[in-house]
Amino acid sequence: DLDDGQRAARLERVCANQRLCVLPAAAAAVRHAGSRALGAMLRALPADYLAAFGVRLMAVESFTDPASHAGTVYAACNFTPVGSTAGYGRSRGRDYYAYHGQPKTCWLYELAPGGIAALAAGFDAPVLAGRRAPDFNRLQVSGERGLLEYLAQVTDHRKPKGKRHDLAAILVVVVVARLCGANSVYAAAQFAQTMPQEALRRCGIRYNTRLGRHVPPSHKTIKRAVRAVDAGAADTQMCAWLRQEASAGRLNWRHIAIDGKTVRGAVRPDGTQPHLLAAYDVTAGTVLGQASVGAKTNEITCFVPLLHAILDSPRASSPDHDHDHDHDGDHDGDGDGDGDGDGDGDDAGAGAGEGEGEEGEELVIVTADALHTQAGHVEAMNKLRVGWILDLKGNQPGLYALADAHPWGDEPVLHATAEVGHGRHEIRTIRVTSQVPDGITRRFPGTAQMMLIERYRHPVRGSEATAACRAAGDDPDMAGCAAGAKISCETVLALTALTPAQAGPEFLLARNRSHWGIENGLHLRRDTTYAEDASRLRAGDAPRLFASIASTVVSVLNRAGLTNHAAARRDLGWDRTGLRALGLLGL
Repeated sequence: DLDDGQRAARLERVCANQRLCVLPAAAAAVRHAGSRALGAMLRALPADYLAAFGVRLMAVESFTDPASHAGTVYAACNFTPVGSTAGYGRSRGRDYYAYHGQPKTCWLYELAPGGIAALAAGFDAPVLAGRRAPDFNRLQVSGERGLLEYLAQVTDHRKPKGKRHDLAAILVVVVVARLCGANSVYAAAQFAQTMPQEALRRCGIRYNTRLGRHVPPSHKTIKRAVRAVDAGAADTQMCAWLRQEASAGRLNWRHIAIDGKTVRGAVRPDGTQPHLLAAYDVTAGTVLGQASVGAKTNEITCFVPLLHAILDSPRASSPDHDHDHDHDGDHDGDGDGDGDGDGDGDDAGAGAGEGEGEEGEELVIVTADALHTQAGHVEAMNKLRVGWILDLKGNQPGLYALADAHPWGDEPVLHATAEVGHGRHEIRTIRVTSQVPDGITRRFPGTAQMMLIERYRHPVRGSEATAACRAAGDDPDMAGCAAGAKISCETVLALTALTPAQAGPEFLLARNRSHWGIENGLHLRRDTTYAEDASRLRAGDAPRLFASIASTVVSVLNRAGLTNHAAARRDLGWDRTGLRALGLLGL
């Protein structure tokens, strides 16, 4: 449904065709003179029009009088009859248009592939801008219920008297503003004042009958609302909505990375800082759940409740969904598709053929840092029937010694990856054994394999050195490329409940690396792109709420295929309407 503003803006994308007069002598001398002349003009028109007026044409329109013309030339040039006019014509009288009762046949010719559909779409399609971008009209982000309905379940603690805006509508406005680049309450309120009536209506803002329009919430209204809101309840509802969206198109294996982050820019009255433990679906780039870590506890106590919260809810892969369309996506979870950040993204193609469950069943894999290598965590994950991969470090000295005592020198390197970029050459190797000591299996029942992962790296300077390192491939000795370079080596011991039939060495190495997707894809983005640590929010639960909204925005942009979040937010913000951001949210 297009509004008047969109129709007026897109009218310049359609060019009216002038009449052609084909003389009998020309028609006799040149076969198909009319269609050939019209075809030549159509081929030259888009580039000439763009050069002259700076407008990218989508279609050409014309009409014929069926009483006297059949439109043969237009049909020969692949024009499509799209209907008849209403029977009005231009008049110089007072009404300008006068009814004459002789409808004309309308003809339309598409100049750009998908141009006609783009003209009728609710949101601007990439073909209108002439550049590659996600098509918001085709995104299946919203499910059976939208974000607005989920947030309506958050209790509004404000007094009813004088309340003009629903809490859910205010929160949706803040989410849209954050999608468009607003990092503070003031910036969100400033953006809300620029939103058109259609965007405010979709956000759930009430219609003011006295003023005859939707009135956006003011800065003070938004500030009071975010201070008083139950941030935990809002976070729960947003994560529930994200889980619903993530289940729309599911791979038959999922990798959930769990890690915590402190909101360093915020300080509570008791001097503590908010700390959120997040469960991040690396496969889809979606935050599935978050738990607030109390001041007098730590992440360990929140791990199992968080897993139950996200895995006890329906997560099945419906047979109606396509299980293969996401294989070409960003499997590292850092959202950029190129493994940037700290170089700890995932090799998207590694292990794609292994570890996808037996007989097509859904396989959920949970990874966490060494802090969560706890017997209680393993027992809970075994009961939930999920696969897990956990590192062994100094917090489990006895078990680490048992794993380290294995004769790893006798185990061959089963898989290796090499990467040159970001000023370094890095090689990862993995050795795997199914001979797990009894002391480990007693402590961590279900342990099926042990891994030794080694990471070799050295700095690279200059194009010649880079070329030599790429030619060396995955040779751990780096003898052909590291002359005079200081090679560092890091070893990691890890345990997994995945059997060799479920996960081969290539798959295990890829999953170990992709755990860092939560750092690059979520935490680093919240620190930099969303300026979380620089935020000056202090009052109430506002810091926690804005951190939750940032996680929601990250998930939405990842699901939309927008890999550069800074550029995406600028692009959405320059729209100045919020309609494109609302399209991402399915509103």
